[in-house]
Amino acid sequence: MRGLKICLWITGILCLPCVFGMFLPISTLESFTRLFGIESLSGPPVATYAIRVTSAMCVGIGVFFIILALDPMKYGVIVPFSGITSVLLGVICGITGPAVGMPAKWFLGDSLSCLVLGILILVFWRQAKRAAGI
Repeated sequence: MRGLKICLWITGILCLPCVFGMFLPISTLESFTRLFGIESLSGPPVATYAIRVTSAMCVGIGVFFIILALDPMKYGVIVPFSGITSVLLGVICGITGPAVGMPAKWFLGDSLSCLVLGILILVFWRQAKRAAGI
């Protein structure tokens, strides 16, 4: 159970820094993204909208994972579903990044962290269920 809780907490905490994408000016966000070789985030208004909405969604997902981490057995099928969706997101990032020509350093962190944490959530969930006799 401890490994499951740790993975859920890590996943949740990794999502929370997206709160900065909700509120910081685009110019400030661009200063940070230049570290990853991303030249510009500015563009049509839909780009700013997508950054803000995606950031808000990630923060919400982070809070969701933290809630799951508090008492995973209480939430039943939602825990393995969160692991499956994390794996799926990792696969989508890993396929879409190269398909659209993004450098690996832009998408590999997302892809690998989602894959690894999703798989660990599923493995630890199975172990927790066995230990609980479910």
